[in-house]
Order: sequence, then C-alpha cells, then structure tokens
Amino acid sequence: MDCVCNVVIGLVGEDDQGNSAYIDGVYSYPEGGMPTMAEFTEGVNALVSQFAADSGWVASLDSQIESRKVQPRGAEDFVAPEITVDTTVEAAEGSPANPTPPPVEPPAPEEPPAPEEPVVEEAVEEEESSGE
Repeated sequence: MDCVCNVVIGLVGEDDQGNSAYIDGVYSYPEGGMPTMAEFTEGVNALVSQFAADSGWVASLDSQIESRKVQPRGAEDFVAPEITVDTTVEAAEGSPANPTPPPVEPPAPEEPPAPEEPVVEEAVEEEESSGE
C-alpha cells in the first residue's frame, strides 16, 4: 500500500550569531487517515507547521538558543598543556579518597555506684528453756 503511517519531524533553530538548537518528534496519522505519498508530499509543509505550533517548538527552540548564549565558552586560541599525573601523591585528608573520620565522642562519664545500704542484723533473743 502506498501510504504514510508515521513521520519523524525535526527542526533546527538558528540565530544570527551562530547559536542553534534542535528538536524532533513523531507524528502518527490516525487509522483511516493515512495519506498516500503524493498527498503527503503535497501537504507536508502544512503538517510540519501545525505540528511545530501544536508542540510549542518555536518557543522551545528560542529558549534553548537563549540559554546557549549565557553558557561559558572556552577560549578560542587556548591550547591545553601536557599534563603528567604523579601517582605517588597521597590523597588529602577530607577528600573523597581520604574522608575525615567522624569525631569520636568521649564516653559519657559513668555514674558512681550507689552506696550500699548497711546490713543491719536483728538481734535474736533466745529464750531460755526451762527444763522443768
């Protein structure tokens, strides 16, 4: 069958300073409303324009381009120096590779034991038994 089911639509927005942004999405034709290739080719401009408007793409692309204008940029003529890593360097205390140990809290002072109560023995009186 000579018809279009899905279309990937992508747009690039650019400003006059060379900043650009890209966005894309997929449009799926409804069942029974799929155009032939000739109908698709004839109406593709209207489809893309409506899809971009319905998706809010112009505002999104404008926002992406504006955010790129404030991002830091590297110096154009900077040449990175050659670097040799000294693998004998120890990790600094507090770094992720050598975290500072948590402080050790001193043990709580022990309470002195409660004084023992004196043991009082009761005197037992013995009765004299008479041998009568």
